[in-house]
Amino acid sequence: MVDRAPALADELRNTLLRFVGPDDYDGVTKWLRPPEECMTPTAMSAYKSSRVSFARVLSRRMIDEKWRIERLSFESDDQGEAEGRYQITIGDLRFMYIVKGFSWDGVEKVGRRSDGANRDVIGAIFLNVPDEDRINREFATINTRNAAAMRTDATVIGWTPANRSARFFDYAVDSLVAGNQPDPTVIDRGGGYLLRNGGFLGSGRAGTLCYEGYPADHPFRHPYFADLFGLVLIRQVSIDLVNAIARQRNPEAAQLSPENSRHLGVGNSSGQGMCVAMQRWPHWVSTWVQTRELALAFAKSMPMDVEPRRMEQLCDLLVRARDYLRAVRLQSEDYVVPPETIASNLHTILGWVCDHSQDNFALWGDLAVRAHENFDLETVEQLNSLLIEIYPEFADAVANYLVIGSNRQRDLEPEMLVGQLNELLRANYGWALSHNMAERGARQHFWYHSADNGEQRRGERIVDPHEEFESFIDHIGAIQRLSAVLTTYGDSVAVAEVIADMPDLAYPASRVQYLADVPYAEIRGNLIGREFIPAHLIRFMLSILGLECSSPLSVQYVRGVFFQGMPLPEEIIRGTDGDWLFPPSPPAPEGQGDLP
Repeated sequence: MVDRAPALADELRNTLLRFVGPDDYDGVTKWLRPPEECMTPTAMSAYKSSRVSFARVLSRRMIDEKWRIERLSFESDDQGEAEGRYQITIGDLRFMYIVKGFSWDGVEKVGRRSDGANRDVIGAIFLNVPDEDRINREFATINTRNAAAMRTDATVIGWTPANRSARFFDYAVDSLVAGNQPDPTVIDRGGGYLLRNGGFLGSGRAGTLCYEGYPADHPFRHPYFADLFGLVLIRQVSIDLVNAIARQRNPEAAQLSPENSRHLGVGNSSGQGMCVAMQRWPHWVSTWVQTRELALAFAKSMPMDVEPRRMEQLCDLLVRARDYLRAVRLQSEDYVVPPETIASNLHTILGWVCDHSQDNFALWGDLAVRAHENFDLETVEQLNSLLIEIYPEFADAVANYLVIGSNRQRDLEPEMLVGQLNELLRANYGWALSHNMAERGARQHFWYHSADNGEQRRGERIVDPHEEFESFIDHIGAIQRLSAVLTTYGDSVAVAEVIADMPDLAYPASRVQYLADVPYAEIRGNLIGREFIPAHLIRFMLSILGLECSSPLSVQYVRGVFFQGMPLPEEIIRGTDGDWLFPPSPPAPEGQGDLP
C-alpha cells in the first residue's frame, strides 16, 4: 500500500465511486501500486494476461453477443493449397473473411514483418460482404505473394498472414490421416498451436482501412480488436486446414474432435519494435496499466470471508493455473521464471487460501502482500491476475476505459511558464533526472526503422551504421536535456520562448505537459542502456494483449499463444460459458507410436 495513491483518470474515478461510494473510495485507492514499483522493465516483464487484457475483453464480447463465424466453403488439396470463405455476423452487421493456403515449402517462417506475403496462409477481412468479382481480385492480389507490389483498398480491414508450426502441423495431419486424434500433450510441446501469427497488416498498411475509418459504432472501433479477431479467424483456419488436408489424403481420415479443436490456440512471435511503440504512445501504456491496477486494487481491498463464492472461485483458478503451468514446456526459459516454479508457488498459495485461519488474512490484499514477501514477481503477478478474475463485474466496468484512455492527444502548452514546467519535472521525473546517463554502457544502443525488415531494430553505437536515423526511445535523455536547458531561463519566461530558441525541445516539453496527470505512462528504465533487455517490455505488451506462456527466444523476440481454450464458433453461437482460462489438456489417445 502507498501513502499517496496515484491519480486516477476521471472515468476510472467515477466507475470506482459507483461501486464503493465516497466513504470507501480511499480504501481501494490505497492499494494502487506506485509507478516506481510496477513500471520498471523487470516488473513489467512479470505481468500476466488478465480479464482486462484485450484478447479477454474481445472474447467476452464475442461470447456475450454471440458473434457468428460461419464457414461458407473451404477446399484444399493434399499439400495445403487451399481457399476458404467465412461469413461473420455481429448483430445486424455482416462481413466476410477469405483465406488462401499455400503448399508448404519446408521452411519455417519466423521474424520479419516484410516476409508477411510469403507466409503459408494469408487471409483478408472485408468490411462488408463483397461480390464475386471483388473476392477474385483480392485472391489474385494475395496469390502474387509480392510484399512490395501487393495493394488492397479500404473495403479490407486487414490481411492475416500466418505460418505453419514446422513439426506439429504435419504431426496433426498425419495423426488424422491414420484415423487418430493428435495427442494434445504433443501439440503443447510446440506451444499449443498449429498456425502462428505472421503480423496483422491493417490500419492503413497496403491500402487497408485506417482505424479512424471505422463507423463510430463498429465493433472494431476498439484498440486491437481487429488485430485479435484476425487471430481468432486464423485459429479456425488452422482447424479447417488440417481437417481438409487429411480428408484429401484419406477420405476416411479422422477430423479434429471438438475437445482437441478447442485446445488449440494461435501462436505468436513478436519483436523489439514494441518497445519503440510504447515510447511513442506513453498514454496507451498508462491506460493499460491504470485499468489493470485499479481492477487489482479493488480486488485487494475486498474482505476474504464475506463472499465464500469468491474464495471458491479463486481456489478453482489456482488449481487450474497450477495444473496448466505444470504442463507448459517453454522453448526457452531465459529471462523468465520457469512455469514449474510458478506452479509450485501457486500450490503453496492454494494452501494458504484453503486454510487462512492461522494466517491473519483479512483482505485479499493481505494474501497478495504475503505472496510478494515469499515469491518471485511472476508468481505474484499470476496471483494478481487471478484476484482480478474473481471480481469480474468491476474488472469489466473499468475495461471500458481502454478505449477512452487511448484517445488522449499530446499537445504543447506554449503559454505555460518555465517555472511551472520545472515543477512538473520535479514532481514526475525525479527518477529520470537522477539517472546517471554518463556511466559506462548507458548509451550503448540506438534504435532505428529498418527499410529491409519493415520494423524497428536495435543497433550498437560506433559498431553499427545509420545512427543518424535513430528512432526516439531515449526518454531519459530527452527529459534531462530539457531540464538542463530550462535552467538557463527565468521561471517567468513562457515555454514558447524556449521552443522558439530550441524547436527540438517541443516534443519533450509537450510530453511532460500532457502526461502531467498520467501516473503510469513512463517506463522507469534506460531503454538505450547496455543492461536493458527488450524481451522484458515485449512480454509486458503481449500480456496486455492477452498472450499466455510468453517465452523469449532471445533478448529481441518473445513467443507465446493466444486464445487457447476459447470456445469454438459453434459453441459461441449456441451460447456458452465465457470462463475458458487455463484449459486442461484433453485425454491423450493410446497407441499412436513414435511422436515428434
